[in-house]
Amino acid sequence: MQSSNGSGPPLVSVIVPTYNYGHLISETLTCLQSQSYENWEGIIVDDGSTDNTAAVVEAAAASDPRIRYFKQENQRQGAARNLGIKQSRGNYLQFLDSDDLLERKKLELHVRFLEGHPEVDIVYSGVRYFSTDNPDERLVSRRYSMWDDGGAWMPEISGQGSSILPVLLRNNIMVVNAPLVRRSVIEKAGAFDVALTPVEDWQYWIRCAAAGSTFHYDDGQESMALVRSHELSASADGRRMLRATVRMRSGLAAVELSAEMQQLNQQLLAEAKGLLGVEEVINGNLLKGMKQIFSAALSDNRPRCKGKWLLCAVSAPFVGNERLHEMVTSSVTGSLAGIFAKPKTKNSRD
Repeated sequence: MQSSNGSGPPLVSVIVPTYNYGHLISETLTCLQSQSYENWEGIIVDDGSTDNTAAVVEAAAASDPRIRYFKQENQRQGAARNLGIKQSRGNYLQFLDSDDLLERKKLELHVRFLEGHPEVDIVYSGVRYFSTDNPDERLVSRRYSMWDDGGAWMPEISGQGSSILPVLLRNNIMVVNAPLVRRSVIEKAGAFDVALTPVEDWQYWIRCAAAGSTFHYDDGQESMALVRSHELSASADGRRMLRATVRMRSGLAAVELSAEMQQLNQQLLAEAKGLLGVEEVINGNLLKGMKQIFSAALSDNRPRCKGKWLLCAVSAPFVGNERLHEMVTSSVTGSLAGIFAKPKTKNSRD
């Protein structure tokens, strides 16, 4: 495959942030080395690991010059990705968390697509989840999601800018290792926001869409993103995700969005605050939870929903977890309600 300028196969920079995943990163590097597309550089950014990560990666780099190892003080994954971007040299960038995998033709098929479609900025694949406890799921019973219903959650949409923003604002449309991204997009969008872990990638795609980037969903065989579901997964902590979502939505006021999109984001900010309030109440933080739900009422620009939030807030001390969850989610139009704020017990406080 020749690059669009005829100088040979384009280089793909695969950026892998890692922190204390020495027991998993060898499998991720092997997956990278098994790619059918060979012109890649693996930029491994060690975010201050204290385990054997350095030894594992340095051994791999010694036998494969395409692998490059960098280490920084612990600053979390957004900062590690930013360092990887600075060190990268590729025409295209692929993000890959150190506990996750790619199907073997992922790079090949996505490079071919972007080379043949210069009007597309970001091409992304579907995702399947597998469990650390059952690694054979990678090959057989791979799941569409890591939540109880096991259903597909990615909308699998394509579009440019304003046509994709409403969907992207409501919820992230892809996992971080699903897309292959043109360098020109990265140069325009800038760095990841390091204060938004673990939703910094979601906010990044919103910024890309707001800047007019064109997204394309590709369902090619053997190009899936494979995500490991285990107890250390960042997305497994509902409260952490919701807190970051509230920070992200609060910050989107500074992003250049239309008045209609800002209004939508304001409604979704209220919903995230309300759901976070439920999580706090369920986890025994009644006053903190009530404060969050009151904040949802102040944030919501819909009079009817504002009233519902106030009712939920004043009812929180008197109703069980399940009932409070039902009251709050009845005010929610976004997709967060199906993912977060699921009560741990029926009618008792933890």
